[in-house]
Amino acid sequence: MITYVKMKNFMSFKDVMFDFRNGSKGAKKFISIYGENGSGKSNFVTCIDLLRKSIESFQMVGETERIMEIAKEKDIPQELFEMLLNSTSILKYKENCRMIECEEATTIEYGFQTNGHEGYYVMSFEDRFLYEKLYYFTGKQRGVLYEIDYTKKNSKIEFSNKLFKNKKVELELRDEISKYWGKHTLLSIFNKEREDKNEEYIKESYLEYVFDIIDMLKDTTIHCKKPSSSGSEINAGKPRNVLRDLKDGKIKKDKEGLLDRSERIIRDFFTQAYADIKDVYYEREIENDVILYKLYVRKMIGGRIRTIPFSRESAGTQHIIDIIRSLLGAFCGVTVVYDEIDDGIHDLLLKNVLESMIEDITGQLIITTHNTYMLETIDIKSVYLINVDYQGNKEAKCLDKYPRIQGTNNPRIMYLKGLFGGVPIVDILDYDTILQELDDLSDVEGGE
Repeated sequence: MITYVKMKNFMSFKDVMFDFRNGSKGAKKFISIYGENGSGKSNFVTCIDLLRKSIESFQMVGETERIMEIAKEKDIPQELFEMLLNSTSILKYKENCRMIECEEATTIEYGFQTNGHEGYYVMSFEDRFLYEKLYYFTGKQRGVLYEIDYTKKNSKIEFSNKLFKNKKVELELRDEISKYWGKHTLLSIFNKEREDKNEEYIKESYLEYVFDIIDMLKDTTIHCKKPSSSGSEINAGKPRNVLRDLKDGKIKKDKEGLLDRSERIIRDFFTQAYADIKDVYYEREIENDVILYKLYVRKMIGGRIRTIPFSRESAGTQHIIDIIRSLLGAFCGVTVVYDEIDDGIHDLLLKNVLESMIEDITGQLIITTHNTYMLETIDIKSVYLINVDYQGNKEAKCLDKYPRIQGTNNPRIMYLKGLFGGVPIVDILDYDTILQELDDLSDVEGGE
């Protein structure tokens, strides 16, 4: 789980901290981030996405090479090619995360909690990574596992004496750092080591706790919608006992129990959330040892229950499926970060969906939203506002830090009135000038 995030010179954040710590209880399980359009809500999600991507940078290199090969063989439009390249190159992705026209390095510190231990991870970069540090559990107490600093003339690489089981492994890793570090982080090198070597070698070579943060990040589900990021995605991690694609697909026949379980979960959810949906089920077709499945809905329409493919439901209803799949991860102990979770969904429906599941979260759910109805019922300790001052400086502040809130006050009304900030305050727009410009343009075109 994420306990805090500090960002300096990251996209639109000059210097800001999101603090999700809940005293001695560790990280908060539910966080809802509000702010006016352009305040940086999606940039926060991109910050978490960058960390996840950074540990998979070697795999991203392979994807980049594959895209380059395809581009040579086929005539891919330049705009599409650049978008694909940005999403598969950690250097390109990182470059897009830098604050515009900034000569200082971008630095991010991620606080985290996993397996009962707290730690933090720091990365700093310009066109390359310049600094990296991991502070975490060393076996008996917490301490610095490693620190790499190339921000000064006299660079340094320091390791905890507990990180390696023997000197040979340390020397081999130092060689890997000389080859790859800067384009890749040490966390990504560790991830590559574990994927390339057998499990026994890893156990005999490294302190096992160094892989805790990698495991946590690989289980993290992130949904981003910004074109600079990877797009909406659902990771292949937890929950593993539910279908990855809930709408349609194919599975092996011996995994039919997975299909049955997913069907029950979707049926329970939709029949409770929608008054006109009476049943949800999978139509199945067996081919050899494979089941082809497709989701259908039995729905009351015009006084009669009719069966329709789920693909013909509204975009908002179909979007609910993605939310369900993500929320199940939060039930299974992992961190779920969802940007613009309210996109295309009625405010009251989303409010009911989230309120009904908050108590069942065993992991962590972090959302960005404009849904103000939730402010009337959820704990104000779960609400964060991004405020922007007249100089463009930003602050992320928990709602419980505002002294005006009392037991009888309605936080939603107070928020909409602008008492906390985080809402657009603009003058009434005057369209006369715009209309005049359009008239002038028409006159010019008519004269031609």
